Amino acid sequence: MNRPTRNYDYSRPGVAMLTLKANPGICFCHITQTTFKLTPIGQLVHEQLRGIPNHHPQIKLGQYQVMPDHLHALMHVVKPLPEGITLQQVIRGFKLGVNKACTEANGKRMRIFQDGMHDSLVFDREHLQREVAYIRDNVRRYRLLKANPELFRRAAIVGKLPDGAPLWGFGNGFLLKHPRRVGVQFSRRATEAEWPEIEEQFTAYLEQGYVFVSPFISPFEKRVLQAVIAEGGRAIRLTHRFFGERYKPGGQLFDLCAQGRLLELSVAGAFPRFGRLDRAACLQLNAVTREVAATQWPATRV
Repeated sequence: MNRPTRNYDYSRPGVAMLTLKANPGICFCHITQTTFKLTPIGQLVHEQLRGIPNHHPQIKLGQYQVMPDHLHALMHVVKPLPEGITLQQVIRGFKLGVNKACTEANGKRMRIFQDGMHDSLVFDREHLQREVAYIRDNVRRYRLLKANPELFRRAAIVGKLPDGAPLWGFGNGFLLKHPRRVGVQFSRRATEAEWPEIEEQFTAYLEQGYVFVSPFISPFEKRVLQAVIAEGGRAIRLTHRFFGERYKPGGQLFDLCAQGRLLELSVAGAFPRFGRLDRAACLQLNAVTREVAATQWPATRV
């Protein structure tokens, strides 16, 4: 998703977590289990990024990380930008500067980044701390995946419930600690007339890179999951059923797990073994969803 957050003034003071993706064939760095080395292009990207506050003293560069095919950076707008200047324009200028530097260094025209920017606005200290931790952990996660290419294709214990019961997961276990998670919970009584409001909220969360957490049982929850899949988003799907290291989801769910876009999560420790999925179980699943998600979806009919 490359659209900025709607109705937000990107010239005002605030903090944004930015992700900029490299164009195919462009590499910023080489990472092994023991080394990290910027490529010549990566070095120019790093220099241009560090130079942003020199051109725009209203901006402070926070935690950042150059990765092989993308860049994460926290941008702190500490004072209002000059009239007519927004954060998007600043980033556009940064990318043009990188293109110019790389073109001059390589003797041929180069276009380093994909169009647009992926951004998430940060409004409180706890969210900021989660984003900082996420950026700092990027290289470790990358090394872990490289050393364990089947990591998303096997079940493992990925966490615990507050009472100590293990959480078995299949897929991208890193989603459980993603800094932006939102619980999806809708009653079966929700009506079609309410869908436009739900869709608007869903789009806003999707644009900011949230992970959607839910059992995805009710019709509207299932619709949200299908929309997440169609739009390239990520989700954590809770089930009350027990599964262990031999578990594998079928069909599309397996493919999404292998791609790192889905975590199948067994919260069975919160239920009697072989318990039926009745109303009481659904209410319990919703309670566990609130435990797993960092944010609750502000819907009216839940």
